[in-house]
Amino acid sequence: MDEEKITRQEPYEVPDVDFDSLIEKAQAIYFVGIGGVGMSATAGITKQAGFSVFGTDQSEIYSPAKDVLDKFSIDYKTPYDAQNIVDHPADIYIASAGEDENNPEIKALRDSGKPIFSFSNLLAYLYRDQIRAVVAGTHGKSTTAGLLGYVLSEIDDSSFMTGAILQDLETNFHSGDGHYAVFEGDEYKALYDDPTPKFHYYKADILVLTNLEYDHPDLFESFEAQKEEFQHLVANIPADGLIIYNADDPEFKSLVYGREVAAFCYGMHNDADYYAHDISYGFKTTFTVDEKKSGKSFEYELSLPGEINVYNGLSVIATLRALNFDHELIKPLISEYQGVKRRFEVVGKKDGVTYVDDYAHHPTAVRETLEAAKLKYPGKRIWGIFEPHTFSRTQATLADLAKSFSAADKVLISDIYPARENIKNATITSQEVVDSIAQHHKDVRLVHNKSEAKQILRAELKPGDVVIVMAVGSFNRLAYELLDS
Repeated sequence: MDEEKITRQEPYEVPDVDFDSLIEKAQAIYFVGIGGVGMSATAGITKQAGFSVFGTDQSEIYSPAKDVLDKFSIDYKTPYDAQNIVDHPADIYIASAGEDENNPEIKALRDSGKPIFSFSNLLAYLYRDQIRAVVAGTHGKSTTAGLLGYVLSEIDDSSFMTGAILQDLETNFHSGDGHYAVFEGDEYKALYDDPTPKFHYYKADILVLTNLEYDHPDLFESFEAQKEEFQHLVANIPADGLIIYNADDPEFKSLVYGREVAAFCYGMHNDADYYAHDISYGFKTTFTVDEKKSGKSFEYELSLPGEINVYNGLSVIATLRALNFDHELIKPLISEYQGVKRRFEVVGKKDGVTYVDDYAHHPTAVRETLEAAKLKYPGKRIWGIFEPHTFSRTQATLADLAKSFSAADKVLISDIYPARENIKNATITSQEVVDSIAQHHKDVRLVHNKSEAKQILRAELKPGDVVIVMAVGSFNRLAYELLDS
């Protein structure tokens, strides 16, 4: 179905869905699409909160979602079937944004007039008594929210939920009794028929803004439409709230300027309240942070590579210091954080070749991932293997994508992964992507499947090479498969 583009007038208000009054009387909650990382985490949190939980999905559920469902003894069924709605009546129905009325359960619920909500509605309610911190932006959300959540959970048993698994804790959520609840703020729609970005429903008290670029062209008709949603997000921070934003991002500087709320900025290329300099890259990343507020400077160390992770770490340092957490308390926790899975995750080394798994699917993320690899592994030959994600995003960002591989020595591009889009409506081909990259890179090839990629790599890899697999779809296990082969 054609998506209605988002248009709003300030001040933005989250639609009155009367969710709170419904859940106050609820005992049973039903999850449609429970096999997703975010949905399974929310189901686990809900079960911990004392609700009866049941869920469904289209096909077999795998780890890490299955691990959560098993751990909390949550019953689920596959595949989708309208009879499931009859057999397992519930008080609240939560659905994944990817499910629409082609799903017989969604159609049955809509036909019967039962309201459907997103997991962000539910999480906001479950953590209503905690100070809610939302990390939003185009890049770095998972890593940043994971780091902030990890530190706060270690300090005072605060809660968090991210879209990726923390390597340190082997989970993407924690439900604690601390003061804070940290969420990764997704700007994508809440439900198939509710284009409201999920991050609005969290009702943030603290907002951490990373960076802003055009993304999700299937939902936002322009960058201005996307930016407008962030404008509403900023406008809805309460008067006693806090905003932490990237001073090196011109979009956020303009969105935050003039707001009557406490705001602090961080950066490394412009004057900032928390300014990073003397950065040293390698297997460890070290840098100095100058604080305007205290007039002091502090040394920090990260286990994560590249400039993007200095930004991620710096945003968390700025947030925690603005909240008056002691430097000596947070420094070791920031240093030991290993990041989240599928964000520059070094999965292993075999025959002298290092394999890295990454989730990058936006041109900036691709460029920053490869640049981080060049910094972490100086002098090594870098292979960039990329699976373009959706026809709409690939076409909308092709000019930037074509220039994103300069830090790689060799590039393999797979067929475009359609995700939620219909391949019959393809507006761009993988060969066009390769041809565009070839205008800026001398060694780029098209591979139609993992078998072709493996054949090339087995023939050409040398000890010392570093293979970076950046994929969201069918190629997303390639790094592991190469390591195990």
